Amino acid sequence: MRRRVVVTGIGAVCPLGNDVATTWQNLLAGRSGVDYIRDFPVDKLRSDIAASVKGFDVGKYLSPKEADIYGRVTHLSLAAAVEALREAGITPLQRAPADDDEAAEGGAPGAAPPGGGGLDRTRIGCLMSTGMGSVEIFEEQIARSAARGPRAVSPYFIPGVMPNGAAALIAMRYGLMGPSYNLASACATGTHSIATSALLIEAGEADVMVAGGAEAATRLNTVAGFGNAKALAKAVDGDPTRASRPFDRRRQGFVMGEGAGALVLEEEQHARARGATPLAVVAGFGMTTDAEHLTRPHSEGLGLALSLERALARADVAPAAIGYINPHATSTPQGDAAEVLALRRVFGERLPRIPISATKSMIGHLLGGAGAVETIAVVCSLRDQLLHPSINVDELDPECALDIVRERRSVDLRHAVKCSAGFGGHNCALVLERA
Repeated sequence: MRRRVVVTGIGAVCPLGNDVATTWQNLLAGRSGVDYIRDFPVDKLRSDIAASVKGFDVGKYLSPKEADIYGRVTHLSLAAAVEALREAGITPLQRAPADDDEAAEGGAPGAAPPGGGGLDRTRIGCLMSTGMGSVEIFEEQIARSAARGPRAVSPYFIPGVMPNGAAALIAMRYGLMGPSYNLASACATGTHSIATSALLIEAGEADVMVAGGAEAATRLNTVAGFGNAKALAKAVDGDPTRASRPFDRRRQGFVMGEGAGALVLEEEQHARARGATPLAVVAGFGMTTDAEHLTRPHSEGLGLALSLERALARADVAPAAIGYINPHATSTPQGDAAEVLALRRVFGERLPRIPISATKSMIGHLLGGAGAVETIAVVCSLRDQLLHPSINVDELDPECALDIVRERRSVDLRHAVKCSAGFGGHNCALVLERA
């Protein structure tokens, strides 16, 4: 019998809040986190809007020296993981801070005895991933080398930009000696990290995994790159909050966002034995590849449909049992259209009767962090039996005949689906079940 995987903790830092409770309330209220970019000149860019994290204090989590070593994506990752692990009842290691450390939330870094806190920490791992890594450190160090020569490059340059930096930092902070690493599949990174973590638990390689994704790549050159690829949206009638509009007839592209989401996944009997409360069940997952184009989704949505079919089969859940879909829904003309074709292939004539809401309509596209934060929204829906709205669907695209949730909706929800797709043709789908 396959080991059953449950969610016992969730944590988020995103454009709608620096914790899950704030984020969830803002999602239910239909608030947008999109605004004009103010951190760098935008006069030569094709898009001047983004969804940024606001009021984040890294000093709650890292000493000044540590904060300088790690990039913003790692800062956000750690904060999300701290919240998730706290809810799961997994405490950080306790030791005296080193001379150059200051007290920080989540404890001080360092190694630990495997059984600290009554848990076998050799059986706990971390897949906290990012698709792009610490972009700002790359920019800063390359500029320093160009201006002052290679001897001016920081010795912390490589540790600072390592995409596995967040997984390593969280593992050190909590003494997690199980499988910990980064995986990258562009915009499917967070969802893939959750699916792979569930797979590791099912396979008996771990009892607990911290799983999620993060991105903090809203920089001049990344916005320029996406903009020059004509992938980004602009403010609608001078209003940036109306730019992200999945499934709307006037959708024009996605809005870059930043943030992190972390989930504690745990083998069910292990969780119950230590008194942890399951929030939801990761009942199934599917991972596939389009194998067709580097940036464009399969025109008929075949790869994404296959990932959904595999997730449902693994969960032993019929398509007719799905009561809610949280789609990838980036607000691009091609992407949304291909996703609808994939959903039709799986759910058939019943699709127009399944409630759908797009989290990206409010938080923008968090890239490597998108799937994780959006999965947390699904966990909250299963927990509270509420669906958040999809905003800015002023005129539903006639090719997208869907039941778009326009206002928060009370439901009797048992099974939900989350799907993600990334550049490279990477697809991942999850089936989540009420605990």
